[in-house]
Amino acid sequence: MTDALKDVTVLSRGGLFTNEDALALAGSNPGAALRMLNMEISQFGGYRRISGYTSYDSTYGTVSGIGEVVGLWILDGTPYACRRNDGDYTGSLGSNPFTTSSGSATITVAHTSHGLAVSDRVIFSGSSAVGGVTPNDVEMVVASVPDSNSYTVAFTSNASSSVSGGGGSSVTFKYFDVSAAKAHSLGANPFVVTDESATITVTHTAHGLSVGNYVTFSGSSAVGGITPNSVEMKIVTVADANTYTVTFTSAATSGATGGGSSVTAKYSQYYTIWKYNTSGWTRVHSFRSSIEIPKVRHTLNSFTGTEAVIICDGVNTPAKYSGSTFSSHTTGDDASPLGAAFSTDFKNHQFYAGFPTTALGPNKLLYSEPNTDNRFRSASGSGTINVGFNITGLAKFRDALYIFGKDKIKKLTGSSASDFALAEVTDNIGCIATDSIIEIGGDVLFLASDGIRPIQGTARIGDVELETVSKPVQQLLQALPSTHDLSNMSSVVIRNKSQFRYFFPKTTTSAADTAGIIGGLRFADRRIGWEFGELLGIRAFVATSGLIDNVEYVLHGDASGEVFKQESGSTFNTANVVSVYATPFLYFDSTEKRKIYQHISLFTRPEGSSTINLGIAYDWDDPNVPDPNTYSLTTAGALARYTTTGSTYDSTFTFDGSSSPVLESNIQGSGRAISLVITSTGTQSPYSISGFSITYQDAGYR
Repeated sequence: MTDALKDVTVLSRGGLFTNEDALALAGSNPGAALRMLNMEISQFGGYRRISGYTSYDSTYGTVSGIGEVVGLWILDGTPYACRRNDGDYTGSLGSNPFTTSSGSATITVAHTSHGLAVSDRVIFSGSSAVGGVTPNDVEMVVASVPDSNSYTVAFTSNASSSVSGGGGSSVTFKYFDVSAAKAHSLGANPFVVTDESATITVTHTAHGLSVGNYVTFSGSSAVGGITPNSVEMKIVTVADANTYTVTFTSAATSGATGGGSSVTAKYSQYYTIWKYNTSGWTRVHSFRSSIEIPKVRHTLNSFTGTEAVIICDGVNTPAKYSGSTFSSHTTGDDASPLGAAFSTDFKNHQFYAGFPTTALGPNKLLYSEPNTDNRFRSASGSGTINVGFNITGLAKFRDALYIFGKDKIKKLTGSSASDFALAEVTDNIGCIATDSIIEIGGDVLFLASDGIRPIQGTARIGDVELETVSKPVQQLLQALPSTHDLSNMSSVVIRNKSQFRYFFPKTTTSAADTAGIIGGLRFADRRIGWEFGELLGIRAFVATSGLIDNVEYVLHGDASGEVFKQESGSTFNTANVVSVYATPFLYFDSTEKRKIYQHISLFTRPEGSSTINLGIAYDWDDPNVPDPNTYSLTTAGALARYTTTGSTYDSTFTFDGSSSPVLESNIQGSGRAISLVITSTGTQSPYSISGFSITYQDAGYR
């Protein structure tokens, strides 16, 4: 005989746990989650399905260029973005460059001195049909490179016939995703020089260059008394598709034709910083690089009283932009910041680090003169510091500058060159991802080899305490270094929610399949207040947040070059948002006593019409214990409120909205333990789940 009905109420809090066994979690933290996907800490209690993201500007959302957005920031209420220029590597393939094979998607491309490698990307224009396919305006990956004048690509469908030489008479190309400046063979003796002139005429078949582009030659021998080797030069004129002129650093001493038998050329890539306005993105500044720039990082300062952004790309000299004036830092002082990858201000100095390819090296800190960010004279208070390890990041916290290596941390105290002092924090913990370092809630978080750690000040010892706050999701984090390139990750802080998001994008992964981590503070005490969940569906290569018209905006840049606004709408750029909240297996007073489950009340806060699916799992997913069908629970709209000033009948606040925050359902089945699996899929409005109540009867022991 069954006992009387019992009710158990559980508050939804605690976040995701991937490490703790289900038995322990049910006893200690029943409102936590065995799975939590696209759910965040609700400001109204419980968990909330996150908002969507939309294009920042539906008309002008995409930044001109190629590849992903590599830099993004907000300065004085205006978004800025950086992307590689479209058309840096363009040219003509000539007539009928394509060969197809019936039943195969492989296309062989005739392309003289292409300089491409396997896995590079290329796109063709002006192509006509060949073998039943039209390889036009479709980005394709280079699959093989038989020689310097041909390669193969994989089209999206198979050819219906074999054709040798087709595609039309005016096919053009663009190179994409150039991981390094490509070496183009110029053949033998491509240079013509004139006595007492610095102008060099270059023969370069199908070069695809324009006036103002830059090129560097290698393998060159002397010609006319000069050697145009390993010197970047600007293209002055373009005579035709196969010829251009450059200006060397000195004049020839005689007229001659030559240069050697194996001259190659590398093009410099161009990047442009764009400023948003309501009529589109306008160019602020362009800069060049001989290698691909994966990230353009920024920091804000106001040494002069005007807020400015300091820009570092890891290759060029850092630059400064105040909203109206763009200027590169000086390189003629005692030290040069050339090649700095990141920067921060500290004690009225600007600090620079991350010099992997320049004279300073990856283990050096360079700091500016006081109250400047771009002068580096030692007599005026600038200097360098050797920290003893390769620097992966910088962060200010309280009265110290923290310097991160991959497995070490030091801190710098003092206020000037006269009293700067370096001290060790730890020699076995460090930061493994530069862009994981964030400031939130009066703390600094970073991704270490053993999880997400804070640098948390403690009045008790007046120093720092290092602890892992991400133990609940350690299994998720442990796999990241082996599955993702952490140099691609990005992060953002949503200050009005005390929340941060880590994004781990891949160029080979769609937005829908892009993973991330979401963390938030529920309580003021950070020791117990951090809760985590999974993100899925936001492919952010760069991200930032800041005030626009005094409202916090959260922006990210995609692989497509588009800038999106998070915390906007109910979809991921029109795509469905999938959410999951799976509770621990709750056994209540006994793991051995069978219960007959009768009723569930789900306490919600809907923000519009939505359908919530309630799944039931029994007995730790025992396949011998049947589970009932999923229950569908619907809300008519946002919770009706009648106390708001100005609310009217059937207006924003309606009498026909949801009258109660409680969604109820009778359920079937029995078992020793029960887990609720609450899901939603679609374009519906977000909703919060603050907790649930389960009604059951004890049915004795088996």
